[in-house]
Amino acid sequence: MPRIALDSLRLLDFHIFVINRGELLEPLPIADGVAMYADALDRLKRARENRTDLPNEFRRDQASGASHCATLELNGELGGVVWAYDYPAERPIIVLEPGEAELSTSYTMEKFRGRGLYRALLYFATEWQLRERPRLFTIVASNNPTPMKAVYQVGFHEVGVVRRRGIGGPKFSVAKMKAV
Repeated sequence: MPRIALDSLRLLDFHIFVINRGELLEPLPIADGVAMYADALDRLKRARENRTDLPNEFRRDQASGASHCATLELNGELGGVVWAYDYPAERPIIVLEPGEAELSTSYTMEKFRGRGLYRALLYFATEWQLRERPRLFTIVASNNPTPMKAVYQVGFHEVGVVRRRGIGGPKFSVAKMKAV
């Protein structure tokens, strides 16, 4: 319990990133045995039928109404997910406009971490979504270093930061904003 109290007192920044069609960087190499699937909600639902150990991030369609995701498998085993929310989805930090989407709530299974799989899945999902629309957002918490590094490697650039100040729950104020 003390850790929860301490965590609520720390500052937590949410970095807002954008990428426009044409800004995607060259893909980086991915591990052998990796397969990725776009618009994979039905595939994910089938995988969940046989697994009780999947974290909540694999259930965003049930928890927050997400309807699009990309998944990654390594040697046939589900290893990661990233969700795409498109306009007019209600998002907690940004307001999506027609033609925009947000990649959000991603997760890589712990046993697959440290192999560049998150970056590969983020690249794949970004490429998939930019075929559908001209602009894409993602938001990364400052305490999450892997996505913070990966978004730059894919081609996203930071356009703003929202600060959460501890005590009393989340309170957001825009700390800085650049023209998009």
